[in-house]
Amino acid sequence: METISLSRVQTYLLCPLKYRFQYIDKIPRPWRASALAFGTSVHAAIEWFHRERIAGRTSDAEGVQSIFAADWYAQNLEPLVFKEKESSEGLADMGRKMLQMYVQQALGEPAPLSVEESFEVDLADPVTGELFDLTLRGRIDLLEEGETLVDIKTAGRSFESRGLERHLQLSTYALVFLLRNRRIPRLRLDVLLKTKTPRFERMETVRTVEDLAWTAHLIRRVAGSIASGHFHPNPGWICGECEYFAHCQAWRGQ
Repeated sequence: METISLSRVQTYLLCPLKYRFQYIDKIPRPWRASALAFGTSVHAAIEWFHRERIAGRTSDAEGVQSIFAADWYAQNLEPLVFKEKESSEGLADMGRKMLQMYVQQALGEPAPLSVEESFEVDLADPVTGELFDLTLRGRIDLLEEGETLVDIKTAGRSFESRGLERHLQLSTYALVFLLRNRRIPRLRLDVLLKTKTPRFERMETVRTVEDLAWTAHLIRRVAGSIASGHFHPNPGWICGECEYFAHCQAWRGQ
């Protein structure tokens, strides 16, 4: 049985040719976009914070900020490309402010049931029960009481409602939960916004079983396209932040 990860599905949907450069050709990336590195560091700090809470230990914002600072230092050891008016120091300050805000919100709420929980499920159509001969794996950011699955993001602007309705990560979380438990969970997106004054937004969304069948077939089709060797560029605004831009420019369909 084939296995595919959610992160690989997302990369392929973003750009099939980038998928090939990254996962098939395994070309070393010459640099990394600062936004990706920043999100990784914020996630690392939040994960540590919630693991401490689950273990019965409560950390203050200063402790969470220290984890972020250490991870951000490590991220900066590889070449990063910053957007205009961004800098390593400016994002470090932004991260500290974001996490101060996040911790203040979270400490008034119950600890989650799990954080960064790994999953591996046999993919199936939840409507018909058809098995796809494909295993899907990944991690769920947070599972909270009341069967609420949470995805945590850093972003430069708010998510639009239409984007939230088709948010693949939340759809996949719900699909995995449904296949495991025969119930559709509650879904929430927590966004830490990199605005001049950082903001924290929470947005709830829902999925029907038909929505999740659509998601299952999408993942199946992506896996099939990868297996068939279909790797083409997907030009768009994201190209300016792609580590493989020079390789893409040299691509001639081979």
